[in-house]
Amino acid sequence: MELGADDYITKPFSSSELLNAVEARFKKMEEIKGAYNQTAAPVDISIKTLLEQFTAGRNVNRYKNKQVVFSEGNRPTCIYWVKSGKVKTFKTNEDGKELVMGLYRPGDFLGYVALLEKSNYQETAEAIETSEIIVISKPDFDALLTSHPEINGVFLEMLAKDVVEKENQLLGLAYNSLRQKVATALLTFYKTYKTPGNKAFNIDISRENLATLAGTATESLIRTLADFKNEKVIDVTQGSISIPDAKGLKDI
Repeated sequence: MELGADDYITKPFSSSELLNAVEARFKKMEEIKGAYNQTAAPVDISIKTLLEQFTAGRNVNRYKNKQVVFSEGNRPTCIYWVKSGKVKTFKTNEDGKELVMGLYRPGDFLGYVALLEKSNYQETAEAIETSEIIVISKPDFDALLTSHPEINGVFLEMLAKDVVEKENQLLGLAYNSLRQKVATALLTFYKTYKTPGNKAFNIDISRENLATLAGTATESLIRTLADFKNEKVIDVTQGSISIPDAKGLKDI
């Protein structure tokens, strides 16, 4: 016992004596464990819960379709959290042509890249349907990162993912064929906004927005959509696009 044994029984012993001794030790362990839990510090809440609490109770701004959330070149003063609706970010060249850089859905943050990099917004954000967005001031965002350092890792992961996705997008625009660009744009919208169990999901984005996502002219996009419909990899009903064959699109 002095060497650390918890209990002992002497020979000869019955099976019931052995089981009783083991049961007594388990009961003792549960008592010790219960006493420890009462005095132990509370476990930190999950990062997901923390972010939900951080966005809860804040004022909600409502944006109409095509209403700008923030503009390229402006100095960031806040970040944004999408409560409902759909938002796109895009860049504009000297000729005024748009290129969609990102699609955002409920639960997504946007505008954080400029704050983390301490630079101006590199893109313009615009609602592509009526959307509800929570605006979080820079001081509040800084306070969150200071009080919960673990959140820094979440936003750094989001930043790294954002960089990789933009690199892949630019490579696709440089080397993919027109058909591949349109197929990729359809799949990007489909994967971003389709919810689990929603078999009847339709792509209701405008042809202009879809063309800017694909990086092609609207007329070229419309012709390619007609080809895809004839090939039965998509279906178009009253302007709404459904994808019965996602694998077929991916194979393109």
